[in-house]
Amino acid sequence: MSNTGPIPLPHFVQEAYRPLVTIVVLAGCALLAVSGFAGSGLVALTLLLGGGILAWGWAGLLALPSPRGTMGVLWFGNLALVGAAVAVTEEPYLRWLPGALALSLLVAFVHQLARRDGRPRLVESVASTVAALAIMTSGACLVPLPFTLGGGHVVAAASGAIGASALTDLCGKWERLRPWLLPLAMVGGGLTSVAFVTLSGGFTWGPAALLGVVAAGVSHAVRRLLGHQPTMAGARPQLVSAVASLLTPGVVVYVVSRLFVA
Repeated sequence: MSNTGPIPLPHFVQEAYRPLVTIVVLAGCALLAVSGFAGSGLVALTLLLGGGILAWGWAGLLALPSPRGTMGVLWFGNLALVGAAVAVTEEPYLRWLPGALALSLLVAFVHQLARRDGRPRLVESVASTVAALAIMTSGACLVPLPFTLGGGHVVAAASGAIGASALTDLCGKWERLRPWLLPLAMVGGGLTSVAFVTLSGGFTWGPAALLGVVAAGVSHAVRRLLGHQPTMAGARPQLVSAVASLLTPGVVVYVVSRLFVA
């Protein structure tokens, strides 16, 4: 017999409404936007702070084994990746970033070899650590943007788009709107980015729309992906989820900026 009752929404959709995550994302976006105009050094400090929060809570968010060792690996990766981005002030700006990522991955594997707990959930632990390092690498791509033409405006516009996508998450309070949260986030991000560049005159509206849509979409997707974790009931995992959604769009922001703005 066929089931004619309502189809239950996935757990991560049911848990889409998290005001604390929205507040943290908005605060991070404001800090990042100001940093973009202040210069590469302040962007790097902002990303170090964000990466530090990610390292501090990533193992707890995913309930990983060996949380202290994972935190140490991610702290090392955070310093290495942001440092590699800061150290280069001329083209190609990200030439040392692959080396820093490779070194961080090597440290992650050494950590797994050094574990003395029987190495339970080894594949999950390695994959999760690599995912966190990838998020940090993406965030580090924002560091050199203030050196480029219109780079400060790009960082601010992307930050505004990510903030707008976080605000649309509040629509998850209403069940009928939950399936539409991703389109709402992308439209809100695109409109916010276009509105910003229209007022500031940093660059044209076409690249601004593309920048806003992709940054908002990626940011929202990360929050949705992490939102189904059982640990998300706690404040610390929500803080980490918010920071991850702020850092992950960095690489697409960099690509859009270099191809269509600078």
